[in-house]
Amino acid sequence: MLTSQHAIAVLRSNLWPGAFAYACGKKFENIYVGWGLKYVGEVYSPPGPPLPLKEYPSGSEITELLDPSPEEEQDIKEVLEEQQAVLEETEESEDDED
Repeated sequence: MLTSQHAIAVLRSNLWPGAFAYACGKKFENIYVGWGLKYVGEVYSPPGPPLPLKEYPSGSEITELLDPSPEEEQDIKEVLEEQQAVLEETEESEDDED
């Protein structure tokens, strides 16, 4: 048996799925539980995630090498210093010619 003093009225929105309004006597409330998307006529399915990115190609410019030993590192440093000294000498000689 239904009594009007305990009856609850519930309304559901057709435009906003998940939006509900309910009332009991003079008290009422609205609630929304959804994704914030309007009804568009068909079931919404979000787009799929993008394809995973390809890894870097392996080549001579992208390879892992072992760290040089301290002796090799010192030799490389000396060679670079000699090259730098030669460059500075050539720049000085070009400045002198001008």
